[in-house]
Amino acid sequence: MRYIKSLSLLLLLFSQMTFAKNTLEDFFNSKDYQQVKISPNGKYFSITFQDETQVKLVILDRKTKKVLSSYGFGEYQKIANVIWVNDERFIMSVKKTVGYLDTKGGSPYFIASNFDGSNRRELLASQTSFYNILSILPDDKENILVTKQHYADDFAVKVHKVNVYNGRSSYQADQPKEDVFGMVADVSGQPRIAFSYVEKEEHEMGKGELNMFYKKTPNSDWETFNLGILNYNPGDNLSIIGMNKSGNLAYFTNDSTTKNIAVFSFNLETNELKKLIEDADVDISTPIYGFSGEVVGVTYNPNYPAYHYFSDAGDNDVLKRLSDSFHAYRLRFTSHAKEQKLSVFEVSSDKSPTEFYLYDITSKKASFVASMNEKINKKELATVEPFKISARDGVVLHGYITIPNNKKEPYSAVVMLHGGPHGVRDFWGFNAEAQYLASIGYAVLQVNFRGSGGYGSSFLKSGYKNWGTKMQDDVTDATHWAIKQKIIDKNNICIYGGSYGGYAALMGAVREPDLYKCAIGYVGVYSIPEMFSSGDIPTRDSGVKFLNTVHGMDVEDQKSRSPAYNVDKIKAKLFIAHGSDDIRVPMEQYEALTSALDRINYPYKSMVRNEGHGYHKPKNRTDFYNAMTKFLDENLK
Repeated sequence: MRYIKSLSLLLLLFSQMTFAKNTLEDFFNSKDYQQVKISPNGKYFSITFQDETQVKLVILDRKTKKVLSSYGFGEYQKIANVIWVNDERFIMSVKKTVGYLDTKGGSPYFIASNFDGSNRRELLASQTSFYNILSILPDDKENILVTKQHYADDFAVKVHKVNVYNGRSSYQADQPKEDVFGMVADVSGQPRIAFSYVEKEEHEMGKGELNMFYKKTPNSDWETFNLGILNYNPGDNLSIIGMNKSGNLAYFTNDSTTKNIAVFSFNLETNELKKLIEDADVDISTPIYGFSGEVVGVTYNPNYPAYHYFSDAGDNDVLKRLSDSFHAYRLRFTSHAKEQKLSVFEVSSDKSPTEFYLYDITSKKASFVASMNEKINKKELATVEPFKISARDGVVLHGYITIPNNKKEPYSAVVMLHGGPHGVRDFWGFNAEAQYLASIGYAVLQVNFRGSGGYGSSFLKSGYKNWGTKMQDDVTDATHWAIKQKIIDKNNICIYGGSYGGYAALMGAVREPDLYKCAIGYVGVYSIPEMFSSGDIPTRDSGVKFLNTVHGMDVEDQKSRSPAYNVDKIKAKLFIAHGSDDIRVPMEQYEALTSALDRINYPYKSMVRNEGHGYHKPKNRTDFYNAMTKFLDENLK
């Protein structure tokens, strides 16, 4: 591990280490550093990193670089977040994942420890209850405030104070009503905003009864927020992202009167509502936090990352100046040691994996701490260019093209599709798969087809019941656009994706048999009817409602939009990879497709490994990408 390499902020923007040509292992099997935070006293770093199927943690002395303690919780266990609660003690949230592409994971449990590994104990266990940390209580060094949702209470929120040293918990009777499902505290740790939500069986998904409550001051009684001032309708987005330092402004996102999600402020004392920022193309919903945990601005992603700071950012103006220095970089502050005037931030771009730096506010200098992928030679990486087009029916689509170095247009290409799909999107920035494919000579086309997140609620919902139809047409239209622009070679295109992307890759081969020479499905969905009977989604009432909303209940229509029921239309060469322990997209999906292919004697290459929803283990990942490389080289010029 490389820990500290000092350089000025100016040099930081242009610095480049010299390495050999990038290899497959450099892209996929390095020990990636996931998160770096500084302790409140500025003495320690907490650093999480990938180690095969685990995400582990080390605590590092900032000045001596000595490892003081380390933590790991077993196969497929991920330390998802580290929260420093005082100068010596921190909390880890740990959850089990079901594969490399798992975006849900299990319910987290919380482990507390001192920096040196002493007094390590389980603090909160998500078994019959779910927990969320509401506040670290800055004026109380021994306790935190949490919300607890127990099955016996129909998962209504109850606020508890928990001692971080011994785990003792005490109920705090401060909820406005019995069925509250979420709460927000101000910077001092006082609960100030609460939500209740009831969705009955006859309600459409996400269109239940929502109520919001607030306190004018920490000692005031709860009042009901008038949703009418927002022109709110059931199903609209409404989410609190935090409060200001003074505790009189709440910041929230809403789209009741805007095309996309915009950011508003609400003055709890005067009831004044202000729209602060909206964007014509994309949602704005990601807060920027200041030194005391207050919200000071937002970041959003039109083409390249953009930042907007609120006028009352106060002494956090130094954070704004640093963000301004990184134009066309993605920058995020992870933590602050306020009294020492130190901040840790992460920065990345299309040609740079995420790197973590310590920023000295007094000297205005940054020091390198760690890289998410320190083996990568950044000079070898390819440029990622945003694009914006109109689909055949006029809907605006956004996407990205990764251009290989030392090649000439038109390029052999891979159309690479994201998973999800609803609410997920591709972003401009470093993408290991796209960069690897570019390094071996392929242009990579990514498109945020309808149903993707980040472009407004209507765009997201327009994907419902349109798997394999309008969503697929968007992919086709983006591919034809790139051909027309003479960016990619119409005779040398492969389509690839994981999870939903695997579905769309095979549906691309079904619907456009003469467009794609090959298709790669990775842990993909291939039978929509099968989604209703296998895997973990239909085991929950909310999962069944999701499936009915997204796919409808017409089985024949589902079959018409399923690759497994339409294999006779395929002409492309196929490579199908899956995990035998996948519970998100189980083996029944793989078997539905391969059995259908076997019935018509259609050839395909296959890989099945003893893993979950995406391969974690380095050998399996290496084998998969080596097989992909060979498959592409065999089928594309």
